[in-house]
Amino acid sequence: MFKNKTGEKVPKTFRQRLKIQLTVFFVLFILAEIVLRLFGMKAGTLMDDFKVEDNPVYVARFESDEMGINHIIPKKEMLIWGSVINKQGFRGKIDYTPEVMDSLRKSSSKQIIMLIGDSYVEGCCPDSVQNSFGDILNRDGRFNILNFGVAGTDPVQYELVVKKYLDNLKPDKVVICVYFGNDILSFVRTPTPGIPLHFPFRNNKWIFELAPNDLSGKLSYNFHSADEAYNFYVDHYTLKGKSRNLFEKLISYSVILSKVYLTGEHTLAKRRWQKSHPGYTVDANEIAYKNLKSIETVCKDQNIPCLFVGIPAPFESEEGDKLKTKYAIVFKDISWFVPTTITKKDYDGPNLGNHFNNAGHQKYADFLTKLLKEKNPGK
Repeated sequence: MFKNKTGEKVPKTFRQRLKIQLTVFFVLFILAEIVLRLFGMKAGTLMDDFKVEDNPVYVARFESDEMGINHIIPKKEMLIWGSVINKQGFRGKIDYTPEVMDSLRKSSSKQIIMLIGDSYVEGCCPDSVQNSFGDILNRDGRFNILNFGVAGTDPVQYELVVKKYLDNLKPDKVVICVYFGNDILSFVRTPTPGIPLHFPFRNNKWIFELAPNDLSGKLSYNFHSADEAYNFYVDHYTLKGKSRNLFEKLISYSVILSKVYLTGEHTLAKRRWQKSHPGYTVDANEIAYKNLKSIETVCKDQNIPCLFVGIPAPFESEEGDKLKTKYAIVFKDISWFVPTTITKKDYDGPNLGNHFNNAGHQKYADFLTKLLKEKNPGK
């Protein structure tokens, strides 16, 4: 109801009600846009950590060898500060060769340990790389740690590393660190000799070398260059691509409209993929198990003890013993261990991409030290 010129109360017309509703909607829409932007969400893109740039700068951090193993390129800009990269492309002050191993055995009674994993093993992210659990173990006095940690890698890489280096180096023990956050792959990844696993861009996202099946329309398609990977992300994760029409470019200025539109686009792409590939499924647990079981077999054939240890993601760190049940389907008949003392405070953040802080690295080093001291852990 509202009052007319004579002061009488009369009902609002449909046009008046519509005008009020549109005004309220517009105000709320603008407020929502402002709030979302304050929380770091960006317009025109589905991924807030991916920026569309006129001149994106690719900074190679990895190179892939003849087996598809990713090695670290010793470029200062992309290294964890304080890192030294050896001739084999891993973080170490010594070369990982049979000659160096023979020298270590002659000069010391320390156990030689192959430590294999992703960025946690490489040394991210205490206040100094010397405070990472691999370095702490190396200073213990009982161990010579061969650090085969490479950021962004997975059990496919871990298996390849064991197959290539175990026989030549003949360590006393092998330790495989499985990060529960993203090591259990939900897709099939085959090694790509000559093509790195990630394409890092300066001040931008690291782009994974495997394209999503539903967006590429191809099964397990690998990008062949950084430019191809970057352009794919521009075309499929933003509304800034060259093929976008005027309407798409207009809504790209809105956080809400662009994200709703791109989410719908991806949903339709997934439905099309599922329709054209009926019955296609991937058992992530089985994929991880096969890689880990292969590692165990190779080590057994060489009569070298292998320890499989888990690294909890930040959000599951306080589940403790429940993790043994949660991931039993991944390891099956493989003996494995996970720390129960880690808490959320032992990470530098709550997300999948976060890592141990100083306290977390120290706790994990203590956990590994106890295991390595035992002759037959778990038996």
